[in-house]
Amino acid sequence: MLDKLKDKRTQILLAEIGAYLHLIGRLSEEFIYAQAKDATDSENDFKYNKVCNNPYFFENTGLDELLKDQSWENLINDFKNLRNAGELSSHKIKSFSVFIEKHTWPNKPRGLCKILADAHGIVSGIDKALAGQKGQPGKQRKAYTFRATAFGYEKEIELFGVADLNRMELESVKNTKEQFFKKVKKILDSIKTSQDISYNDYKDIVELVKTYYSQTIGETRRPINEISLYDYVHIIASLTKSNLAKMVIDGWYEPKRESKWRILKINVDVVGLLSKGLKIGDILGYRSEIEKTFDEIKRIIEFEYPLGNEIYRDSTGIYFSCPDVSDINRLIIDKLKDLNKLDFGLQIEVSPKSRSMVVLASEREKSLKTISYPHIGDTAYLKKEFEESRKAGGEDICPVCRLRLKPEKEDRCWKCKDRYEKRAKTWLDEDKVSKETIWLDEVADKNDRVALIVGQFCLEKWLSGEFIGTFISRTFDEWKDICVVRDCIEKVSDVCGRLSIENILDLKKGFENLFNNPRSLDDNWKKICGSFIGISPNDFINDFWQPIAERDATGEALNLKDNSEKAKHLIKLLFRKHPSLARIHRIWKTTQEFINETIFEGILKEYNWRSEPRRQRIQFKIEPNPDIPEGTTCDIDIAGLRFSPVCIDEQGIFVSTINLEILKKFGESTNEISENLDGRKIKIKCEKNRAWKSGKNGKSFRISEARPADEKFHNYLPFVKIYDFPDQFMVLVPAYEALDITEKILEEYEIQFSKVRDRLPFHLGVIAFHRKTPLYVVMGAGRRLLGVFKRKTETKLAKVISIKDISDKKLGKSKEITIKTESFSSVPLKWKFSYSTGDPDEKDLWHPYIRVVDINISDRKLCFDYTGREDYVVHIEEIKEDDKIKIEPSYFRLLYLENVTRRLRVDEDLKPLDYTHRLQKLWKRIEEKLKARTWSISQVYAYWEEVSKRRQDYDEKTFEKFVKAALVNILEIKPQKDKELFDLFFQATVDRIFDLCLYWNFQVRKIRVKGGGNE
Repeated sequence: MLDKLKDKRTQILLAEIGAYLHLIGRLSEEFIYAQAKDATDSENDFKYNKVCNNPYFFENTGLDELLKDQSWENLINDFKNLRNAGELSSHKIKSFSVFIEKHTWPNKPRGLCKILADAHGIVSGIDKALAGQKGQPGKQRKAYTFRATAFGYEKEIELFGVADLNRMELESVKNTKEQFFKKVKKILDSIKTSQDISYNDYKDIVELVKTYYSQTIGETRRPINEISLYDYVHIIASLTKSNLAKMVIDGWYEPKRESKWRILKINVDVVGLLSKGLKIGDILGYRSEIEKTFDEIKRIIEFEYPLGNEIYRDSTGIYFSCPDVSDINRLIIDKLKDLNKLDFGLQIEVSPKSRSMVVLASEREKSLKTISYPHIGDTAYLKKEFEESRKAGGEDICPVCRLRLKPEKEDRCWKCKDRYEKRAKTWLDEDKVSKETIWLDEVADKNDRVALIVGQFCLEKWLSGEFIGTFISRTFDEWKDICVVRDCIEKVSDVCGRLSIENILDLKKGFENLFNNPRSLDDNWKKICGSFIGISPNDFINDFWQPIAERDATGEALNLKDNSEKAKHLIKLLFRKHPSLARIHRIWKTTQEFINETIFEGILKEYNWRSEPRRQRIQFKIEPNPDIPEGTTCDIDIAGLRFSPVCIDEQGIFVSTINLEILKKFGESTNEISENLDGRKIKIKCEKNRAWKSGKNGKSFRISEARPADEKFHNYLPFVKIYDFPDQFMVLVPAYEALDITEKILEEYEIQFSKVRDRLPFHLGVIAFHRKTPLYVVMGAGRRLLGVFKRKTETKLAKVISIKDISDKKLGKSKEITIKTESFSSVPLKWKFSYSTGDPDEKDLWHPYIRVVDINISDRKLCFDYTGREDYVVHIEEIKEDDKIKIEPSYFRLLYLENVTRRLRVDEDLKPLDYTHRLQKLWKRIEEKLKARTWSISQVYAYWEEVSKRRQDYDEKTFEKFVKAALVNILEIKPQKDKELFDLFFQATVDRIFDLCLYWNFQVRKIRVKGGGNE
């Protein structure tokens, strides 16, 4: 089977490229304007599937002529020797332009275009088909055309911005398109000339599409403006590729409504593997090896034997689209078995067949169970590695991989040593030294402390499609008041008037009657049905229900028997958003972009790190030359202070790899430290000889020629990314700044996910430690904490205490609701929910819905049952005081690993994520009092000691009385004079936030506050 795919590789990949290019007409401001509510007649005339007839669209690059060139026919359609080529031979594709013109069923596609049309229809899904035909509800204005995230947060379209572009912006757009078209033409010319497609050409064109298509949207109408053009074409191309692969293997079949796919899962415990590292070099080495392994897997699956494309990747592994063919699992295992050099097993499985990608969530859950037990890689490979390490003189088990033997005096086996050292060499060999440090000693703060920040999104209920059902594709009023029936003859509202349809329940009852008696489909009901699908059906079941049910991504509709349940589900299909393949893709892409762009590229890279001497390095020689290889480190001891500089050339020149603030005993600035280190005697320890040496050939080692390092070594960024996946991330940062960074991450989460924060849990943990703590201990604690977060994720009931309108600069029009839940937070939580879009005149009626229980829905207009089992959601504008709501809580953990056993207690004392703000606010008030000398540190400590002591002795009520008295008597806070401050400290003391605040700032950050400033 795989040999067949290899033989027809060129044809499969050209069909995939055709699928990537079939929506090229949407990569334009003309497409954006043509979809606008206020488009002119000339703008409305733009047809994106006819662009190959317009050389001006292609900026006169000649790409249009290449796409229309019919010499492609023989290369694209070379399907001879197939057992049953069917339409692949009888209906050949003349050129790439045919993919663009005939990718939908109304254009009567045949052959390859029929495979593309089926994939296009599945991905476009019921949302686009039913989001509004005549009347076009959801259209945006030209001047306010935005792209939304999967959760309703709107941003300007990167490539085209909004309308009213000035001449400079239009020129920029023109140049961007021209660059893309020229690059695509160059690659296609290369393929045409060679009559084959190389791996480099394939990778380049896919990367081009990803880069440029990601900058614009595939659909402009709200609320389906969340899917980028790349989200659409990537899934379409992947399904087209996998379905064609099935036909190459099994022969032609009619794809329309019949195609099914599988998911190929290649799983490995990524976090477990990274947790084995002793030092940061081990972890980064393992990460690099995982990435290389995944890249090679992609080459085999996507190119060598073109089965499908990567559709998802996270901490559980990598997932591909896959054709529905038997025995594919065994063949893939056989092809990939020699790839695994990770010291961990690759778990390879294929999902059951499905016409939707909703199975992704359940398959991922199965994978979590698969990798939850220890496992190793290919036993024959590992046995060979073990025997070779024994022959090489290995005596002890390597502490990193724990699989091979190492010499007694070495820190690692040869494989782990090679992996570890390569990182430093790569860092040094780069043309421009990376600004992100790879040295843990440089991450450490001035107190020698580092923090591991772990973050986790809980995506399971989104990837399964359950929570996607809490979004609507349009409101009942939008449909009734804006839509028109077929041929624009009559408004839907007029027809509803004749049928006495006043609300969505009336519509449901009408559909239920039609299910009970399909022949009662009269002209009025034909018009109602036609307003949804664009054509007037003659048969309710076959022409209306069946086509809609077939496009239900969950597959549930076709299995329903009860007519009342069918009517409920039909309403859901007509008015809710659905878990289409592209939407699920966009769900995890949104969280991935938040982690990559907001956290790593934004918060961490733009953080206000102190630069002198925090982010600088010193350069020096060691004499006599210790003969340490370039790109490796050694340990040096200067007057009892140890660090590990890296050798940057063979002449014995070294650069420091430590936060220079730790060397403050030698000076306050880089120049002072350099001057005071120059000439000092040192002890040295290197890889070859692990004992400390004071000298060489009778001469003492000493530092010479110390000075600030060359410019390229300065202004490094003191954080290390461990990994970043859509569901979670880990990063090492200075402990001193860790809580401040965490709060900034929380603030962005509150903005970008404000409309779903009740349904999208986001957990954050900060684990601080001394820089000399074994890193595998820290990673183990982080891994354990992520497991705790996952187990703690469960639905909580809360009560709405108050709700008020606010106008927030970043959120726009919003509601601030105060909620209380006894089983989660000891204090009421204040959450802001935005109901704004990018257009100041347009409310978001589609996303900010909250799950409610035990309410009377008759007085809630924007309210619906999102599961069909009387699980109601209500729009934020219609939430009222005393409503009982459901939330998925987000947790926070802050701790310091004082010792190794502390890592076993990371599951204790979890707090609501919102408490991050409480901690920061509390410390700010304490700091203000200390700086103003209203309080002394001894006064604060006295209060802390007293309440800590009494907590053990008193019952709850007595303890609360004591706290109130201590606030008055020790801290001199009088409730009648400053009630806000009194309440803040009282509640913080009762629920131990005060303890945590002082412990973190006084003992971990080691802050000493003096009047007028910090020490």
